[in-house]
Amino acid sequence: MAITKLSNIGTPQGGGAAHLKNCISYILNSDKTEGLVGGNAGTTPQEVYQVMMDTKQEWEKENGRQGYHFVISFPPGEATKEEAYAVINDFCEEYLGENFDYVFSIHTDQKHMHGHIVFNSVNRMDGYKYRYEKGDWEKYIQPITDRVCEKYGLPPLVYDPHNKIGKSYAAHYAEKEGRPSSEKIIKADIDFAIATSEDWNDFVKQMESLGYKIRQGKYVTYIPPGFERGRRDSRLGTGYRKEEIQERIQNKGKEKGAESILSSKLSKKYEREIFQYTETLTIFQIKKIKIFYQAGHYLEGKNPYAVNQKDVRKNAIRINELYEECKYILKNNIKTEDDLLEKQNALLAKEKQLMNRRSSLRSVEDKEMLRQYRALKKRLSDTPDWDDRFEIYQEELNMFLKQIPEGMLKAGEERQQINAILREIRHEKRIVNRIVEEERSLNKEQKISKTERTEIRHRR
Repeated sequence: MAITKLSNIGTPQGGGAAHLKNCISYILNSDKTEGLVGGNAGTTPQEVYQVMMDTKQEWEKENGRQGYHFVISFPPGEATKEEAYAVINDFCEEYLGENFDYVFSIHTDQKHMHGHIVFNSVNRMDGYKYRYEKGDWEKYIQPITDRVCEKYGLPPLVYDPHNKIGKSYAAHYAEKEGRPSSEKIIKADIDFAIATSEDWNDFVKQMESLGYKIRQGKYVTYIPPGFERGRRDSRLGTGYRKEEIQERIQNKGKEKGAESILSSKLSKKYEREIFQYTETLTIFQIKKIKIFYQAGHYLEGKNPYAVNQKDVRKNAIRINELYEECKYILKNNIKTEDDLLEKQNALLAKEKQLMNRRSSLRSVEDKEMLRQYRALKKRLSDTPDWDDRFEIYQEELNMFLKQIPEGMLKAGEERQQINAILREIRHEKRIVNRIVEEERSLNKEQKISKTERTEIRHRR
């Protein structure tokens, strides 16, 4: 029986992220791990810590809770270190995905095999902080560990089976925002297929026409096009088991119709922001907007079977990124791929220039003195002027200011300004780099497709 525990990593007295740094160092202690380390933020304590701090700085979320620490333990003899690694790797991929920086390790220095996961408190995709609410444990976390344990032949936790339909934090978060999740996409596709089917066999054919792989046994598993993993019907909720679908097909006249994969509120927000720039568009811009629009409305087109089934669903999952990319190229008047590459180079040059300037300012800084100054300044700002301590704190700050070398405060302020600008530049870089990679991938696919068509013509 695997046992999972969750604790938050707070801010130490006086501020900073020392607790996060210490926790990362602890779980990556090479004396305990035998090299069994994984994740998406690096493999060394310094690298992982820096990646997490960069994300916090980029979104200006350096205060408050710094991260979270999961422990997944197995009784002695229940799991090998390889099985424990596989369980925790799969858990992280399903629950955290690419939304949060994370690192995990397996500790082999005790009789019972156990793994540690540390992940950032800030979502690296949109800057929102991870929120753990009452009930999330039973509803989202524990069911995932159970399913993963079951996959590797390990005993899952035993509790009320009605709560075993667990969702990843990414899916849970997407639903809260009104964005598509893999579950929502599968359910919408099933609803669409039901409306055009005469019986179960016809339904299966309709789903296969949409690019799905269907596995039938005790459960029906739906694997969407472009996805490695499928979803069992038992995890889709009421109305999606085989017998329920058969009943819905027989009574489809009573069906309300498929629910849109994109909430009406979010769809209106996207359209309001995007279409304010769409008076005159280039082919490059139209292509990006078409991909974005299709991702949220592919079932509403004249022929849902005609779209690229694999890409459109992958794009639906990352529709927030596509929205960000479309808005960026329109707002920055990027009309061609050459404009995009020019922007990429300009951002790199600006980043390098600012980093050089920041390095030159370090020579006039005394980090400890600046830390004390900021602590005194914060203490004063947190104290109301009617408080008896206000004048005392003000006098202490004034006395301390006299000790600071001339120019050091200005250098510190300039460095803070540079850091703020660098955060904006790095955020822009992420967007631009994504678009560049997408264009390269698309061009490569088109080139392959053209070559294949040429070969077919020659054979004829």
